[in-house]
Amino acid sequence: MKIKYLCFKVLKVKCITSLLTGVLFCLQVSCDRSQSTGYSVMKGPFRQSVIETGELRAVNASYLGMPRINSTYGYNFKIIGLAEHGKNVHTGEAVITVDPSSVQKFIIEKSESLENEIASANKLRAQINNNLQDLRAQLRNEQASFEIKKLLLERSAFESVSLRRVIEFEYRQAEIKLKKVKRNLELKPKLDSLDLRIQQIKIVQKENELKAAQETLSKMVVKSPLDGIFVVEQNWNTGQTIKVGDAVYLGNPVAQIPDIRTMKVKGFVMENDISKIRPGLDVIVRLDALPLVPFHGKTSTIGTVCIEKDEKKVFPTEVLISESDLRLKPGMTVSCEYITYERDDEIYVPNNCILEENRHYYLITKKRGKLKKTEIRTGPSNNIYTVVSGELRPGQALVLPENIVTSK
Repeated sequence: MKIKYLCFKVLKVKCITSLLTGVLFCLQVSCDRSQSTGYSVMKGPFRQSVIETGELRAVNASYLGMPRINSTYGYNFKIIGLAEHGKNVHTGEAVITVDPSSVQKFIIEKSESLENEIASANKLRAQINNNLQDLRAQLRNEQASFEIKKLLLERSAFESVSLRRVIEFEYRQAEIKLKKVKRNLELKPKLDSLDLRIQQIKIVQKENELKAAQETLSKMVVKSPLDGIFVVEQNWNTGQTIKVGDAVYLGNPVAQIPDIRTMKVKGFVMENDISKIRPGLDVIVRLDALPLVPFHGKTSTIGTVCIEKDEKKVFPTEVLISESDLRLKPGMTVSCEYITYERDDEIYVPNNCILEENRHYYLITKKRGKLKKTEIRTGPSNNIYTVVSGELRPGQALVLPENIVTSK
């Protein structure tokens, strides 16, 4: 019995020892796995960039606006016809139609006024002819009366002095009337011609107004000056895209036909990143609709005044796209990757491998199973990696700082 008890005791100790050895082995494997994360020091091309959104615009575009016409017809007109936004239009095609009712009303009124002025001119000509005939008849009468008075005066030589004086006065009176009629006959045609000329000027004025109104009526239909895509502008009053029925002031833009051969991006950069952006910076533009297709460009304009957009402080930018591609259309949303730093041969490490202590930066390196805390200097970084320098070599294994803390 005692031997059996001793054998059982030895067997129990062996089982406990084997169990403890298994547990320690599992812990060791677990620790090794937690520290073996696959992170290492890398060397090769490195890029730092700022990614923001933007909208495609054409560098050159032909703007179509409300017709510039005389304010006599009004100040703002309604649009009664508008080509579809994004439609391919051709040269000479009607794309904007403006309500012509006020111009048509003006034409009707001026036509009636012109007819009245023409009738007045014809009436004046008839009156002038009648007046001239009356003056000529009056001249003949006064000439005959003068001749009679002249004969009476010549025969009054043997009459009494008083009668002769009466005949002489009648002769003088007839002479004055004759001179007056002759003077009227000389001056009246000149005065009538001036009145007729004034009336003719009125007619010409009405004709010019009517002609200008008819020319204005032809301007109420705006035609495309070139082939391209019809892009409707926003209404300044409503802040929405202009549509049929909107009243737009004369001269204000309604649409544009962009030249899609040269495109640019109207974008914004956050105020925290604007110090990294400069003119001439390389930019990779990607369409939201085609994210795998990169287009290349450079920053051409950077705003100098910070503005607020969607409750954020941003600076406006413009990026000129180098390629010419029919897939690039105005109004499309894009992402712009501003390349702020790029080198072909840099040493860099994952961001989560860097340990910061009291404004000093360290890496936990692993060599032959031993861990070492190495101080480094950091450089440019992006969302994944940071450029570093120090006692490092490419391929050197790294351990996450959080795993060291966990293992303790």
